[in-house]
Amino acid sequence: MEEIRYDAAGLMIVREDYYCEHYEPDDGALVPMKECWCCKWSNFRTEGKDGGSDSYSVCNYIGNMKQAVNR
Repeated sequence: MEEIRYDAAGLMIVREDYYCEHYEPDDGALVPMKECWCCKWSNFRTEGKDGGSDSYSVCNYIGNMKQAVNR
């Protein structure tokens, strides 16, 4: 498994095929596969992304933030 990385805001950086115990399918996913791409906590599908990689995003679940994980 890869080392867990965080962005400047403390949000966990995730790959599209990763998933964790906090996975919840996004209402907009056509085929809700159990991976971050289809999870409501990721922002892979966010409009107006800054041009970053489509293979990586951040997890917006508060339990996966750096300060929550390191408690």
